[in-house]
Amino acid sequence: MSTATLNVWITNFGDPCHIEDRDRWFVHITDCNGKVLEWCGRKYSFIPATCGHAEIPNIPPGCYTVFAGHSAQGEGVPPFGNRLTHVQVVRVNCGDHVCVTLFSPSLWYCGTWFAHAVQTQAAGLQRAFHVNPEIVTAAVQAVRALLEKLPVDPYTANTREFEAIPSDARDATG
Repeated sequence: MSTATLNVWITNFGDPCHIEDRDRWFVHITDCNGKVLEWCGRKYSFIPATCGHAEIPNIPPGCYTVFAGHSAQGEGVPPFGNRLTHVQVVRVNCGDHVCVTLFSPSLWYCGTWFAHAVQTQAAGLQRAFHVNPEIVTAAVQAVRALLEKLPVDPYTANTREFEAIPSDARDATG
């Protein structure tokens, strides 16, 4: 059989360049519709990753989304548990040996992007879903108030500096 092997690496919280070496994670492979991959009698979910790594053999060729959660099956927030990594799209072909690194963002990183997304999409939320603008404002303010109480990790602090660069200067750099 010409299946693929997927090597999944998970970073430290808020640190995209160093692999986790303490906590246990659980990897999930889903199809492009968000359903857990099931093939040949195996369900590709809650696959243990020790020291930030899981080697997963016998993946059928295809396009998948891969992410990890911090909770074992039946623990944490359903369906995949607590503290999820970012989702990566992976294409595996017959006989491939594929590596993917999953970024484990800090709460600060997630919170700033969530607040920014809600604020940016406020008009669309009102038009498409009739969301009261006061609810949008309150949500953004609540997230920002929470974040003010938390320490900022270095990666998030550095990426926030990008906001200060005028958009025309960013466009000129490429």
